[in-house]
Amino acid sequence: MTGPTTPAQWLAATCRRLRALLLASLILSLAACASLPLSDTLETGLDRLEAELARMEANGLVGQVAVVHAGEVLLLSGYGTMGVDDPRPVTPSAVMPLASLTKPFTASAVLALAADGRLTLDDPVGRHLVGLHSAWEAVPLEHLLTHSAGLPAEIHNRNWDGDPRFEPIDREELIRRVNRFRPDHAPGTGYNYSNVTYNLLASVVERVSGQPWESFLEERLLHPAGITGIGLLEPDWSPNQMVRGRAGGEDRGHYLDRSRLEDGLGYNLRGAGDLLARPRAIIKWFRAIRSGAWLPAPWLERWLQPRVTEADGSGYGYGLHFRDSPWGPVIGHRGGDRVFATDLSWFTEPDIMVYIASANARFEADVLAAHLHALLLGRRR
Repeated sequence: MTGPTTPAQWLAATCRRLRALLLASLILSLAACASLPLSDTLETGLDRLEAELARMEANGLVGQVAVVHAGEVLLLSGYGTMGVDDPRPVTPSAVMPLASLTKPFTASAVLALAADGRLTLDDPVGRHLVGLHSAWEAVPLEHLLTHSAGLPAEIHNRNWDGDPRFEPIDREELIRRVNRFRPDHAPGTGYNYSNVTYNLLASVVERVSGQPWESFLEERLLHPAGITGIGLLEPDWSPNQMVRGRAGGEDRGHYLDRSRLEDGLGYNLRGAGDLLARPRAIIKWFRAIRSGAWLPAPWLERWLQPRVTEADGSGYGYGLHFRDSPWGPVIGHRGGDRVFATDLSWFTEPDIMVYIASANARFEADVLAAHLHALLLGRRR
């Protein structure tokens, strides 16, 4: 199946459907959604999916999977054990990293500040962050949100003694490292997926709000939507709630094991991949998106639209990927750090959301998601 491959085509093909879906969600209660009949096709797909997950669990799958259809939870389960040396089963109450699925939350925090009139997406980043080189200070926040600023993918110190992603650098060191680079392309003229752009955006959220970015996310977005169970330090997780990663049969720990600053992970991960979550919280977040409660309506509509085209022809917006699939348009994001992996895919036409989190390096997010989506939704048409 071929489909829209540019932002303009996406807007024409999906915006009316999304507006209709969001309007319907505002009118219909979740109780009414839960009463929708499950089609034979989807029921069969769910049976296939559960059978395959059981087989994969026997072969080392560690993680969590959730499936939501029209607001109704069809599947919410954990697989494997909490650690190499911890035989407790993974349950939906266990906590796992979101990795780059953090980015939609960071983008939402920026949009919330825009909705509150505290910044605009046209603001140059230098208006909010002091000390940036002239090559960067005029870049609009919009270009940071869409990975079109020309920044590198990462700015890690490869000589640091430990995993360089978890080096606890502060905001000033982040800016010093950014200043060593020059744009790969003129800002706004290309696409280059960059964790650094979201490190800077989290810093902007902090400077504008006067709060640690995670605290602002909690107070401005998560708490008003009734969502608990997403964050790094705000939920006050205990280590025994964490699923421990593994690779090659060896224990790879969890995020609370890592070096960090007093108010969170270092600024080379903050805002780009530092959040943890329970799948129940992700389901609540998705329901808040469907119901229109996540952001004010004009900003939610902007958030659910692609802005730039990626190299493979798919779209990227404000912390969200947009692509076509054999089952229609998909909105979501995935993440991974060579041990943990996540994927959230919202198939908007059948209104099915699939959330996958893995803690075994053998199971990469894109491969795992494609396999499970095909089992649930049927083979390519």
